[in-house]
Amino acid sequence: MKQPVKPKLTRRDFINGVAIGAAGLHLSPLEALAQGLLPLHSLGPDYYPPALTGMRGSVDGTYEVAHALAREGRAFSLPKEQTETTYDLVVVGGGISGLAAAKFFRDRHGSDSKILVLDNHDDFGGHARRNELSVDGETLIGYGGSQAIDTPSAYSPVASQLLKDLGIFVERFYDYHDQSFFEDRGMTRGIYFDEATFGKRAITDNPIQDWWDRWGFQLNNITGDMPIPKEDQEAFASLLKGGKDYLKGLSNNEREAVLRETSYLDFLKNYANQPASVRRILQDSWLPMMGAGWEAISAWEAMIYWFPGTDEVGVRPPEGKEEPYIFKFPDGNASIARALVRNLIPDAMPGSTMEDLVTAKADYSRLDRSGNRVKIRLNSTVVRAQNTGDGHFVDVTYVNGGKTYRVRAKHAVMACYNQIISHLCPEASQAQTEAIGQATKIPFVLGTFALRNWQAFKDAGHFMFYSPGNVMFKYLHLDYPVSIGDYEYAQEIDRPIVVTAWYSPTAAGLPAMDQYRAGRMQLLQMSYQDFEDDIIKHFDGMLGPYGFDVERDMAGITLNRWPHGYAYEFEGIGINPSYNRYNGPHIAGRAQIGRISIANSDSEAHAYVDGAIDAADRAVNEQIKMAGA
Repeated sequence: MKQPVKPKLTRRDFINGVAIGAAGLHLSPLEALAQGLLPLHSLGPDYYPPALTGMRGSVDGTYEVAHALAREGRAFSLPKEQTETTYDLVVVGGGISGLAAAKFFRDRHGSDSKILVLDNHDDFGGHARRNELSVDGETLIGYGGSQAIDTPSAYSPVASQLLKDLGIFVERFYDYHDQSFFEDRGMTRGIYFDEATFGKRAITDNPIQDWWDRWGFQLNNITGDMPIPKEDQEAFASLLKGGKDYLKGLSNNEREAVLRETSYLDFLKNYANQPASVRRILQDSWLPMMGAGWEAISAWEAMIYWFPGTDEVGVRPPEGKEEPYIFKFPDGNASIARALVRNLIPDAMPGSTMEDLVTAKADYSRLDRSGNRVKIRLNSTVVRAQNTGDGHFVDVTYVNGGKTYRVRAKHAVMACYNQIISHLCPEASQAQTEAIGQATKIPFVLGTFALRNWQAFKDAGHFMFYSPGNVMFKYLHLDYPVSIGDYEYAQEIDRPIVVTAWYSPTAAGLPAMDQYRAGRMQLLQMSYQDFEDDIIKHFDGMLGPYGFDVERDMAGITLNRWPHGYAYEFEGIGINPSYNRYNGPHIAGRAQIGRISIANSDSEAHAYVDGAIDAADRAVNEQIKMAGA
């Protein structure tokens, strides 16, 4: 019997992004909004951002007002009268920190509290973004930013309890996450060397970090197939083998000074005597964590993560409890944001457990109904938050659909991008503004690609690829094997599957913070087609020899663009060694401004879920104390 031919994803589909399935039309998100299929300001029954593909994240329309305010110094007219009722709390920012702040305030102030959450994006969750892609009638779920509940054993009591209150019990992931899935199928992490960069195409096992041993990597001849000179292969193999003290003869204080003041690349060159080809391979090997290449990140950071050559440096700080990296929903931490929405507005998110949360469909039309005690208002960019002259209220002005509105609240929590706060809050002191300015966001793009099958990955023998060459997405990997509730990971090779990809816009040669700023500008100037061209070239070169055909086998692409991405955690070289989550300029930067408190992961210098939650807890406590005074 003749098999039906599966539809191809054409070049035109790539450029536009894949359509809104419910409408049956192949339109880009912007085209759909322009034609009124997805109302930008009033959320109708067809409004469902997770299903949009193409360019997502901070899409056009989310940042122009803020840029006009911060970059151009534009003054927005402030309505003389408030445009609706007075709230007990207004939260600026609908990410995990903002949603957690709304929950904490309601729980501590009273269930009848009137709360408004404002967010400039077309979806809630901030970087905890959900992606849904349809492949031949099957819905795949991916994550668009915040990935996992990292090391939950280290969470504060407040953050741990919040997860439990939301019905999220992390110990269940030991059952839901198949930790041996790829190992059982003989698949390891690999390195893809593209021909344009290295003169020869090659794929090898990836031996860069020692914890990859767990995935079956063997040191024997591990560098032999790499397209670099024989003597360079031998030097790399010696580095990987470890056991050498490259700082021999130095005191512990001298060792720490070298590691903190020297980039990892310079450490490899000047202390480990590694050739340029090896340094080229290692340069971008930790972009998902640092957002800049090792030429701008210290050897101290490399030592903390056990990168080659640092095993015998002798000044390693004590390590915490080792915990597997398995605590992840199919949509990453978007499920935490969705659980918070379920708790705040129950009829907007059906179900009651962490298992049924995964496939529950949010009803966005219920987020901002007039009868809600808690409202979430999307597509709304705040331009001013200021205490009233009598000190009893906060006036918050925002722009939605080109119109300006003003709401009044007894309390406000700024859970938005930290550096915009000094532009929104005219009462912030000069010292506070300067403290906030000593950090910046780390930009990145997280791609969610839908494949019709994963045969080529299996034939290549790898589930993850690091690509040190001249390609955008340095990391590509089959998504984590998590099956939960009604959602099952692709057990068979011919099943559709999600590939996750990571891109950091770097500017080699600049310090880390300058790279982040330059990368942000670069990212905003890039088109969807820039990414499409790179994706096609990358997959063709990497998996083409294993039968992969982009137009036939790739069913959809979502690019989550975050120019203002992860919180700054003092990445770089020569950073004050006393700076950490609990000490640094961010402490002064988050100072309370009357009835305005600051919550976001930036204010904790901790780019993780618990940082966002702990910040919300702190900010709400500040305001509850005022309410009880």
